Amino acid sequence: MTARGRTSSRNPLLMHTLVSTGDRYDPALAASLAPASRSLYEQARRMCSVAELSATCGLPLGLTRLLINDLLKIGQLVVHDTRSSQDLALLERLRAGLLRLT
Repeated sequence: MTARGRTSSRNPLLMHTLVSTGDRYDPALAASLAPASRSLYEQARRMCSVAELSATCGLPLGLTRLLINDLLKIGQLVVHDTRSSQDLALLERLRAGLLRLT
């Protein structure tokens, strides 16, 4: 599958960016998508990272990002905020553990 000259958005999707269909899943849309996009769309029924989608669907990360951006543009995927207080707490614990190692 080619990217047909498309480039990623101004806000590139990071490997750990979480996406899902949220409450937007549409079986008719899924049936109309190309196989790679359909696979991503189906897997995104549950929240998962860009890297996880790439690995699960067997697609290169760059292509996964492009296809996710396509689905975002038509309003069929949601990007989830990963900056929750739990994430910050985890980062603080990791930082503290790294400091103990030095």
